[in-house]
Amino acid sequence: MGEYTAAIIGTGGIARRHAGYYRDSHRVKLQAGADINAERLKEFCDAHEIEHRYTDHQQMLDEMRPDIVSVCTWNRTHMRLSMDAMEAGAQAVISEKPMGEDLGGPMDAVALAAKTGCYFVIGHQTRFSPGHNAAKKLLSEGAIGSPVSVAIRSGGALLNMGSHLVDNMRWILGEPDWEFVVGWIQRETNRFERGSYCEEMTHALIRFEGGHEMTLSLDMEDGVKNQDHQFIGPDGAINFNRQQAVLLDEEGFHPPMAIEQPGYFDELLAWMDGGPAHRNEASGALQAQQILMAIYESALNHLRVEPPFEKRESPLEEAILSGELPCEGEPHDIRSDEALEYAIETGQVQE
Repeated sequence: MGEYTAAIIGTGGIARRHAGYYRDSHRVKLQAGADINAERLKEFCDAHEIEHRYTDHQQMLDEMRPDIVSVCTWNRTHMRLSMDAMEAGAQAVISEKPMGEDLGGPMDAVALAAKTGCYFVIGHQTRFSPGHNAAKKLLSEGAIGSPVSVAIRSGGALLNMGSHLVDNMRWILGEPDWEFVVGWIQRETNRFERGSYCEEMTHALIRFEGGHEMTLSLDMEDGVKNQDHQFIGPDGAINFNRQQAVLLDEEGFHPPMAIEQPGYFDELLAWMDGGPAHRNEASGALQAQQILMAIYESALNHLRVEPPFEKRESPLEEAILSGELPCEGEPHDIRSDEALEYAIETGQVQE
C-alpha cells in the first residue's frame, strides 16, 4: 500500500471536505492548494496547514506533481482542470459534481482517464448514505418486486441537485442504463448557478432498463428540498432517506434498516491498491450527465430522447445564445454571485 501526495484546486467551501479526506488518512500528505482568489487561498491553506500555495493551478501541477488532485472549483471548469491534472501525471483525480455544463467535456475527460490509467471519480457522495444503501439492498433482493418507480421533488437546479439525484437513483436501482427521457424546463429570468446558465424549473420522466421509472421535479415549489423518498413496486414500498430505509409490504412496516459503507476516500485508496473500481468512477457518472443533457434536449426540442445521446454542446446554452429561449431581467445567481461575476468578466457567459 503506497503513500501519496495530494493537492486541491479551488479552495472554497466544498474543499474543506476534501481536505478532511487527506487529513484523516495516514497515507496521504496534502501539500499544495491553488485558487485564483489569493485571499481565499491563504485563509484555506492557513487553516489546513498547507505549505505550497499557487494562484496558477498549472504551475502547481508542473512544480508539485501531486499523486492525487481534488477539483473543487465551479461547474464550468471541472473537466478542464481534471484533464490538466491527468496530463500532469496525477494518479487519481476527484472532481466535484456536476461533471460540467455539457457532455463533450465529460466524454473527453473519461476518455483521457482511460488512456492515462488515472483513477477518476466524481463527488456523488450520497452513494455512501446508509439509508440509500439499505434501499439498494432491499431492491436487489426483490423486496417490493419489479419494476419500481420513484418521484423526487427538490430544489437547487438540474446541474446542481439533479446530478446528485439522478446519479444516486441509478446507484440504488443497480446502475441500469437509461432507455428514454421526456423533459420540460422553464427559464424566463436570467438565472445562473455558480456562473452556469440555469433554468428556473424542471420536470422530467426518466425510464431505465427493466421498466423502472424516475420522475424528477426541481424548483417547482419555493423552498422544497425533500430528503424523504419512496420506491413503489408491485409488492410494496420502500420509504427511505439518507439515514435509513423502511420496507412496507403485506406484513406491514418492517424495522428501519441502515447499512454503513467504507468511506468515499477509503474506497478510492482501495481501488488504487488493486481493489474493485470505486462506486463513483467517472465512467459511470457519465450516464447521469447524459441524462441531464437529454432532459434539456427533450425540453427544448419537444422530443422523447433515447440513447445513444452524444451531443457535445449544452442544449440549454445553445438555446439561450441563439435567442430561442429569451428571458428578462438582470442576471442573478442562486449559489455564487462571485462565480457569475467571474464568468461574465472572462466572457464565459453573456449577460
